[in-house]
Amino acid sequence: MNAVARMRQAGFTLMEVLLAVAITAIVMTTVTMTFRLTLEARDVVDNLAESTEAGPRIMNLVERDLRGLWTHNIRNNAVLRGRNMDVGSFEADRLDMLTTTDSVGTVLNTQNQPRRTSVNEVGYWLKQNPRYRDLMELWRREDPLVDEEITTQGSFQLVHDRIKSFRITYYKTLGYEAEELNEWDSSLADELPRRIKVEFTLERRRGSRNFVSDAEVADLEGAEKTYVRHIVLDSRFMDILKGEVARIPVRPPKPEVPSADPAAGGAGDLAGGGGGGGGARGAAGVAGIDGTIRTTVGNQMGQGPGGMRPGDGRMPANGQIPGTGFNLGDLLRGGGRGGNPFGGFGGTGGGGGGGR
Repeated sequence: MNAVARMRQAGFTLMEVLLAVAITAIVMTTVTMTFRLTLEARDVVDNLAESTEAGPRIMNLVERDLRGLWTHNIRNNAVLRGRNMDVGSFEADRLDMLTTTDSVGTVLNTQNQPRRTSVNEVGYWLKQNPRYRDLMELWRREDPLVDEEITTQGSFQLVHDRIKSFRITYYKTLGYEAEELNEWDSSLADELPRRIKVEFTLERRRGSRNFVSDAEVADLEGAEKTYVRHIVLDSRFMDILKGEVARIPVRPPKPEVPSADPAAGGAGDLAGGGGGGGGARGAAGVAGIDGTIRTTVGNQMGQGPGGMRPGDGRMPANGQIPGTGFNLGDLLRGGGRGGNPFGGFGGTGGGGGGGR
């Protein structure tokens, strides 16, 4: 009986079990609420960061395309076209251009291999947001197959889905007094603007905004943010579309080899060294890109007709130039065979050896 009594005394009472369950429930509830609040705070921070980063990202994307305008050999100079448009009651200007930005999509080459193109038709279009009537979506149109019309066809990629307004202004000149133009067509004016002003307003995600009875409460920053940037194009772009100005770069013609000149020495070909110098100062020919660049070493070897010669009092009989450590005879023999970049030194009457 004593053993059975001791076993009964070793168990928990009902009050102890209920107390343990209550403590466990309180702890679990606290942990769950803390975890949920942490996740909500993280979502709010992510939404705020996304809206803050979206503005500069969109602006950099538009500026990159504008600075890469392609202007060579385009029919009717159809390079840039900006149109003043609206979506409902919101400003929604449309921009189309021909740019050298690498394409996002790919095309098939003659071997049926996908390749990205380096010249594309790019446009920025806006349309109504299907979920929110007071917002617009910004889409980037890209067509890697360039044709005569830069405002049609292509594929679309969503850039941002909470745009309040999108406005582009064009200026022919710099300064505060420059006239504002709402539209631009390079095919009509045969020129590009000097400055382009890009301005748009975007709204933060609805989940990161505080609402009380559908009325927004002021928080750490406004629900809308406006970004403005002035993009100044290169001054050479102003006249590059005019007649006899815009030209396709071509390879320059091969330079002509100058005729032999007793005073300057013969010129070597492009592959080897230039001809050696001769005449009054003993000039040495140096191989250059066009075979005409020369340098004078008369100051090092002595002045006077024919330069330095063995036996004339300025040159040892063995042909060794004092203080140089090399033999003039070896230099003259090796210069014409490409072992010496200077070709050769001239004597009294002729030029040194040419290159190979």
